[in-house]
Amino acid sequence: MWEWIKKNHKAIITAIVSVVICFWLYACESQVKSLDGSNRLINRAELQLELDSFIYSAQLRMLSLDKQDALRAIVVENALIVMQGQPFNPVGLLTAVLGIYGTVHATSKVTRYAKNIKVTKKVNNGTT
Repeated sequence: MWEWIKKNHKAIITAIVSVVICFWLYACESQVKSLDGSNRLINRAELQLELDSFIYSAQLRMLSLDKQDALRAIVVENALIVMQGQPFNPVGLLTAVLGIYGTVHATSKVTRYAKNIKVTKKVNNGTT
């Protein structure tokens, strides 16, 4: 046995190194630091999930800002109309109320859609 090992030591070392390299390539995936500021390491799929989460959060916040700005603009426009001495316009008020309702309804649908997409991606990637 010892003679056979001495005779084939190069092949044995080559096989062991090849197995170690294959194991390292398969088991040790590339990792980077998380986007959330923690020092934990994450792989490519987890990084994509964090990036999508940040993008959806930013989109939801932008929609909230848009909704607030639209409401502010409606209030300012109606205040300017009243201050200019023009008669009160109930059709304009009804239009403003319906516009606010439409904005809120659209925002809630987009929010629900974004949350469903986030959950679907988590389930599809196997991280529940």
